[in-house]
Amino acid sequence: MNKIRIGTRGSKLALKQASLVQEALQQADGLIETEVIVVHTKGDKVQDRPLSEIGDKGVFASELEQALLNGQIDIAVHSAKDLPMDLADGLSIVAVLPRGDVRDVFVIPEGGRMPLPAGSEQEAANVSDRSFVIGSGSRRRQQLASQMWENVVFENIRGNVDTRLRKLKDGSSDGIIYDGIILAKAGLDRLGISSEQEKGLEFYPLPPEQFLPAACQGIIAVEAVQDSVAAMLCRKITDSGTELCFLVEREVLVQLAADCSEAAAAWCRQEKDGLTLDAMYAGNRERLVCVTASYAGEMEEDRAEQLRAGLAMAREAAKTVAGIESS
Repeated sequence: MNKIRIGTRGSKLALKQASLVQEALQQADGLIETEVIVVHTKGDKVQDRPLSEIGDKGVFASELEQALLNGQIDIAVHSAKDLPMDLADGLSIVAVLPRGDVRDVFVIPEGGRMPLPAGSEQEAANVSDRSFVIGSGSRRRQQLASQMWENVVFENIRGNVDTRLRKLKDGSSDGIIYDGIILAKAGLDRLGISSEQEKGLEFYPLPPEQFLPAACQGIIAVEAVQDSVAAMLCRKITDSGTELCFLVEREVLVQLAADCSEAAAAWCRQEKDGLTLDAMYAGNRERLVCVTASYAGEMEEDRAEQLRAGLAMAREAAKTVAGIESS
């Protein structure tokens, strides 16, 4: 195969992520030619409702998967956190690039007000203040923000990164005044967006130990037809450390039967003495349940053993946060 057709969504961030896959493939094999093909997904077309209300799982992936199965593209590039729990039959994730920053970022207008910390002594004095409006349709972010801050409410905000930042800057959109929004730092980094480049806004990264990221946040995933030539070529660009964390975090979602629209989170990272996993789940309950698990073992050990231990850790963590007794 001398040419790989790369399917991607059409947003600026999606195209940037596709270009990173292009670069990785060309570095792995200088003879490979690539072509980027834009595929419009349901999640891109329906912008007036939260993702949880659109109905389909994998609203950012289904059309890309169909293009793979129809032979229109050879690989599909995804933000891994947007992948459905179950991939289409005959497809698999064949590569993940090195992980970006896992953190979420709280963005407010320059000089804008900040929400009060949870349990703040200032709460009584500010009880008459209007609620702090955060633009987010993510149940995970809503749950975590409600635990971190007092008197916050949420309004759905859709669109790509640039659109969301513009709505925040404008001061109102469709009659809604947004005081802040929450975005993934990896996406901002890939687009080169920060306080220095984006005047009029302030960016506050949130500590991941307190504000758990979505499972696989910051990871670019490549999907292809199983055992295809393109799949074998893409194995050359996968990052083994990221792949291990990707599989562990995905296992948490599988065990919880939770897709990307639910209040679930999983963050696995390698440390010198093993693996650490934080998992969170709310399900239909108001209360979040969080757990930290670890696997003690030298990271130079056999990769298959690391994966076995990591998946076992993910299953136990999922049972705990879902309130299921271990058998």
